[in-house]
Amino acid sequence: MLAQLWSIGGIVADLRAELEAALPRANSRLVDLVRRTDPDRAHRTVPATPEWSVADLAAHVLTVYRRALGDRRRSSSPEETAALNATVLAETPERDLATLADLLDRDGPAGFAVLSGFPSDLSFRFHGGTRTTVTPVSSVILAEILIHGRDLAEATGAEWVIPPDEAALVLAGSSLPGPDGGPPIFSPWLKPGGEHTLAATASSDDPVGALTTFFRRTAPTTPELVALSRALRPF
Repeated sequence: MLAQLWSIGGIVADLRAELEAALPRANSRLVDLVRRTDPDRAHRTVPATPEWSVADLAAHVLTVYRRALGDRRRSSSPEETAALNATVLAETPERDLATLADLLDRDGPAGFAVLSGFPSDLSFRFHGGTRTTVTPVSSVILAEILIHGRDLAEATGAEWVIPPDEAALVLAGSSLPGPDGGPPIFSPWLKPGGEHTLAATASSDDPVGALTTFFRRTAPTTPELVALSRALRPF
């Protein structure tokens, strides 16, 4: 698949189509996970994000979807992203898991539909002070679902599998150059030159390991992943 995605001329169209197909699948799995979570576990602390409970985590993903539905606020630096996340989370009062599942089921597809209507070359603001286009943004949203689904499962003892092909889509999409040859979407979170290290993982034999290493969920286990870990900016 990746050889096809990286073919000259067809890369953006092929990758965009793959991402647009993956997003609703991943969201359906997340909605099912939230629905199956015992309400008594809603207040459990999420080990990967100890400032959030299980319900907070589900609400955070909801705020990500809503940024495609009218919330145009974006951070100007990586450091501001956490503060903006806290602000929008505080503005989102829903913490009942059944309600959150319904909202994720509604707003996820609605947000995906908005993105699908954008021209592939439309330039717009993203977090960290960057500009980007729809395909990298779609890869970031997919990453949010995959990583936070993993976080929720870890907190509740549920099962969550990150499909390697979906992890590979995230790595490929997030490594695309920005508008007019600008830096890729995750560049502000990487040390200088780190975007090349991240791009190299798009053809990794372990795309899931690369994804969880990038998001600091797992320790690197190979030289490739050690290099990726070292390319991350400290926060």
